[in-house]
This record gives sequence, structure tokens and C-alpha cells, in this order.
Amino acid sequence: MIVSEQFVQLLVMVLSGIAVGFIIDSVRLIVYSTPKRSSLRRWMMVFELFTWILLGGLTYCLLFWLKDGAWRAYDPLAQIAGIFLYQTFFQTFLRFVAKIVVNITWRPFWFIVGLIVAIIRQILQILINIGAFILRPFVKIYSYLSYTFLKKLRYIKYNKRQQ
Repeated sequence: MIVSEQFVQLLVMVLSGIAVGFIIDSVRLIVYSTPKRSSLRRWMMVFELFTWILLGGLTYCLLFWLKDGAWRAYDPLAQIAGIFLYQTFFQTFLRFVAKIVVNITWRPFWFIVGLIVAIIRQILQILINIGAFILRPFVKIYSYLSYTFLKKLRYIKYNKRQQ
């Protein structure tokens, strides 16, 4: 393998490190942009762990495609250097871009989902109130009859004991 190929492969691994840093930062940004009581925020650690596992698998696929599975010691170092480069130089700009994308797509999505859930809750509440209104006379009659029947039953049992 010539030096220029190794240099290109090193640059690709550094760029993949920058991409990994951006993806992890974007995942955290997306999770923290969800409502505080959402299940995604509660399971953030598991979601981020799966993201890291997926990124590790994609890095392995990149290594396999780029070097036919030959792994060199500088490959993870180059990827870690890419993550540090992202943190140092690219994070402010790319985080700004990611926040714009999240505000344009993700927040309206959660707003629409919350609106649909609120509408469905109101419809169900109206149906429950209508059902309760229709059943109210039957419940009143049943409670009155059961109360009077139990009162008479107690009287009958009491009289039987005295005989």
C-alpha cells in the first residue's frame, strides 16, 4: 500500500470521526428538544448506547470497504482525532445548523403529535360524558332499587330471627 493511499484512508477516518461527533451531538440535541415527559428522554442513555453501537458497526463497514478489513492502529486514533476536531472547530457551526434543522422539523412534529393527542383526548372525554349522561338515570334507578331491596332484606332477615 502506498503512502498516498494510507494518507487518504487516514483523512477518511478523521472525517468519519467528525461525522461521529456530529451525529452524537445531533442525537443529544434531538433528545433534549423533545418534551420532558417523553419516553425518548427517559430512555436517552439506551438510545445513545444504540447510536454508539450503530456508529461502531458503520465504522467497521467503512474500514472493511476502505481497507478490506485490515485494521491499523492509527485508525481509531484518527477517528478520535476527528471527534476532537469536531469538538474544537466544527461544533459551534454544525450545532447551529442542527438546531435550525431541529427547530424546522422536529419541534413542529412534536407540536402536531401533541395537538392530535389532545384532540383525541377531548373527543374521548366528550364520548365518556355523553355515555355517563345517558346511563345516569339507570344508575340512579339501580342504586335506589338496590338500596330499598337491601333495606327490606335486612328487615326480613331480622324478623326471621325473632320468630
